[in-house]
Amino acid sequence: MRDTLQDLALVWGSDRQIVLGRELTKLYEEFWRGTIAEAIAHYNQREPQGEYTLVVAGIPASQPQLTEEELKAELKQLISQGISRSQASRQLAKFTSLPRRQLYQLALSIVLTPEL
Repeated sequence: MRDTLQDLALVWGSDRQIVLGRELTKLYEEFWRGTIAEAIAHYNQREPQGEYTLVVAGIPASQPQLTEEELKAELKQLISQGISRSQASRQLAKFTSLPRRQLYQLALSIVLTPEL
């Protein structure tokens, strides 16, 4: 188990959250929660005994922060592909987690120039 924790720290970083469950569904069931680094320190002081299940937190979702001009450019590109302003706003809302109504108002402000 100690080797596994060391490997997790190398691959995913020592600040990732982890839950260690011991002897699940048994009389001496217990859980330990913290970071991988804390788990390493904890189990260096205490001998791991029994069967363990490890649950490691996923990578936090990071939403790119687009400027208003970048948002307009994205909307304009979608609209120029024949997608309605409403649908373009919906699609971009899923990507950015911004309110669809806010993006629709931005889409309405875009002046499309016909290509020659």
